[in-house]
Amino acid sequence: MKKMNEIEQVIILAAGRSRRMEHLSKSKPKCLLEYNEEIILCRLIRQIKSYGIKKIVVTIGYRADLMKQLFKNDEDVILVENKLYEEDVNIQSMNLALSKIDGPCVIFEADTLMEDDLVKYVLGSDFEGKSVWFTKGKFVNPQYGGILKSDKYGNVTDIKIIPTYQSNYEDYSKLSGLMRIGKNEIETFKQLVSKYAKSTIKQYYLVPWIENLELLKCEEADISQFEFFTFNKPEEYYQVINRKIGVLQDTPPVEYIDIEKLKPIENFDINRVNELEEKIKKDKYWTVPLIVENKYNMILDGHHRFEVAKRLKLKRVPAIIVDYNDIMVWSLRKEIKVSQSIVKRKVINQKSIYPYKTVKHKYNFNIPVLKNVLIDKELK
Repeated sequence: MKKMNEIEQVIILAAGRSRRMEHLSKSKPKCLLEYNEEIILCRLIRQIKSYGIKKIVVTIGYRADLMKQLFKNDEDVILVENKLYEEDVNIQSMNLALSKIDGPCVIFEADTLMEDDLVKYVLGSDFEGKSVWFTKGKFVNPQYGGILKSDKYGNVTDIKIIPTYQSNYEDYSKLSGLMRIGKNEIETFKQLVSKYAKSTIKQYYLVPWIENLELLKCEEADISQFEFFTFNKPEEYYQVINRKIGVLQDTPPVEYIDIEKLKPIENFDINRVNELEEKIKKDKYWTVPLIVENKYNMILDGHHRFEVAKRLKLKRVPAIIVDYNDIMVWSLRKEIKVSQSIVKRKVINQKSIYPYKTVKHKYNFNIPVLKNVLIDKELK
């Protein structure tokens, strides 16, 4: 698969001993436990690879021998061993991993279980050029650990690590452990992590960012609409493995719809339209259907393809028609509120559309890759 955007490399932190897992981690790290008959770390790597990532840096420490054996034939996985994993909180692991990174990246923790769409979301083009801290909703009792506060535009204004729940931080959000480092911050972050790790490894890799927010600009992105689980104790693991994560319904049939009927809900990136037009003209095939709302023919997904269709003077395009009430919707811009009803009012009644990268949708089915839909034969 063609890479989705600027992200071409990721870091997975997997060096820890996981003492709180008790008997389950006596002989192996918790990320080597299984979910649905698949090793959890291998599942995460499979998900990452499915979106075009070819450079996956994994920090190892506890039972490094098992990790080396597991990935000895995987050319996409770069193992970095942290021999000080017993003393290190996680900044040394991050320091070692960043030494192998030379551009924007996404950071995962090895013990995370998440649906495919979440992996796609954090790797995808919605956050191109940005550093992003992904949060999983408001900070509530009995949570503790990493928390974050952002302004009305989503710009991060404060990050803290707290040992227990404190009600005076109820306007903060809970960090998820997922982080995206953009092209403008990656080199500064690498230098700061290296500097801080030299002073002491008994600290979190978050600390250099927390203490240098003025240098490391970043945004918050809420992922509470996705299925995402971590576990630190045996009982939490047993609860998670009994869940069915990311179960999808059958994909609705693909239909052909006249482009004159379609109504965009947001703007587009002209550069992406140009690139997509060249690709479609070269390939001569239409490979991805639009997602269209069934009552007003609003385009939920596929605005760039819609613009290409108009340029190519196509009469119709492949589309999946959906009931908007069945689709999850949220805003990529904290200052702009969206919902099904708000989108309908804005687009249909006011006849105006949102800025590019505002309205985000999540579907309960896979969007298929189409075959044999020739532009000149099927769509003109």
